[in-house]
Amino acid sequence: MAVFRALESTKPANERLFFDPFAGAFASRFYRTILAACSVPFVRKTFEAYIQLRWPGTYTAAVARTRLIDDMITKAVREDGINQIFILNATLDTRAHRLDIGMPVSFVEVNHPDTQNFKQKQIWGMLGNAEMPAVHVDYVKLDMSRQQLADTISPILLQKSRYKTLFLWEALTTSMEAAQAESLFEFIKSYPPGTQVIITYADKDVFENPRAYPGFSRIYKALRHAGENWDYGMNAGDVTAFMRERNMQLLYDGGADKYREQYFGEKSKCMKGYEYFRVMRSELK
Repeated sequence: MAVFRALESTKPANERLFFDPFAGAFASRFYRTILAACSVPFVRKTFEAYIQLRWPGTYTAAVARTRLIDDMITKAVREDGINQIFILNATLDTRAHRLDIGMPVSFVEVNHPDTQNFKQKQIWGMLGNAEMPAVHVDYVKLDMSRQQLADTISPILLQKSRYKTLFLWEALTTSMEAAQAESLFEFIKSYPPGTQVIITYADKDVFENPRAYPGFSRIYKALRHAGENWDYGMNAGDVTAFMRERNMQLLYDGGADKYREQYFGEKSKCMKGYEYFRVMRSELK
């Protein structure tokens, strides 16, 4: 994902969906070399074609999904009064530093300690100059295999009379994460109405009928090789009822075909693969 964000950022301003000046810092030396060459359109298009061949649909879905969530967060802050963003399982997310929302927002990143330490080391050296002003972020260390979210967050960050909160959890794709997500829904029951949740997830059907989704088997093997063992999905048709049972109203749910069309328009008709990866946004009643 960091490489995809960095690749998108090599495009001219009038072509890219977003700009992430930090993403390249997380890439290996090999990928940084390629990304440096991607300022040349031919090289960039060749690299994009290679990604599509190896992992169908991943790049176009990833950048459209990133822009969609960026827009959801910005809208929630500007129009719905959200002033605190919890980024759960944040991995290498950089929204706290790159989103120009134009209004005061408190960002809280929840991450595995090892990932968080690596991320802070890479990103802090880039902050503080005129182009990349420092942004305060509250960091919470969480090892999902041993800890619960509610037990690790300082009460200072849970001032519900001061904050109107949005929780973002990208890639809810494992059984362990699903158990943590149930704890999250239980945790936010005490929050005031209007609290929002954005989750990305895989349609359960892709695990039950993998051959119906071209390229998934190859992507699944690549994910396992990278240590991401997807074993959890939700039935897309049941999401409305799923959220209603947790006292939440579904505001948005769509797969890659939907959000690619939103941002790529007619070009999206030629973009195939990764349709099973979905975004849902909901609000506490």
